[in-house]
Amino acid sequence: MTSADDEIHILKEGWRLLGHHVQAELLARGWQVTNLDVADDAPLEFFWPPTAPVGYGDHTEAAPRRPPEMSSSRPNPWTRPTTITHVGSGWLVEYGAAIAQAPDAPIEHTDDDALLADLPRIEWWPMSVDEAGRLEHERVLRTTYADAYDQHSLGYGIMTEPYLSRLREVCDRIYSNPAVMTDDPQPWRWAGDLRARARIIDGEMWASAVRTARAGGDDSNP
Repeated sequence: MTSADDEIHILKEGWRLLGHHVQAELLARGWQVTNLDVADDAPLEFFWPPTAPVGYGDHTEAAPRRPPEMSSSRPNPWTRPTTITHVGSGWLVEYGAAIAQAPDAPIEHTDDDALLADLPRIEWWPMSVDEAGRLEHERVLRTTYADAYDQHSLGYGIMTEPYLSRLREVCDRIYSNPAVMTDDPQPWRWAGDLRARARIIDGEMWASAVRTARAGGDDSNP
């Protein structure tokens, strides 16, 4: 049973996270907070789960599914995630590191809007946004052909957040009881073809898995 003190703590932490539009946007995009149990005047560190080592913060990685085509003795090579921390009047971006991937130099954004505009590049580093998009599109095309002709599709080296939760949410919606759907307070979220949406999320997760495989070096066999 939740006590009054627990409820107050939850409300305080919720306000702390959502009281700034940058922090709210980071959470909406799937960034996670490393540790909420810090002093009220201490900055929160947000990290990008696809670049996080297993066990970082409250981060728990899904068990990898590694068919022979993507086998690796080191399924998650990341040693430090990409992070964003509020410092002074700006935001410090520190890039992740992996077995075969050195971090770029940290950068600082002094303008909130500039940081938000830069998030796609930060999230796909060290891969470019364009290359990530190409990999996503290729994956969607290949899985569509595979399904159309009952052929095999490659699995992942790593299944990671935020894609895993998004995919599960959509799949749960696809196979849920129609009667439950009528109680959804935000039915507009589910407009369109949900199976097509799941395929798009799968494409994003595939591009992320390729990036992680590269970060492991030659032994990862991307």
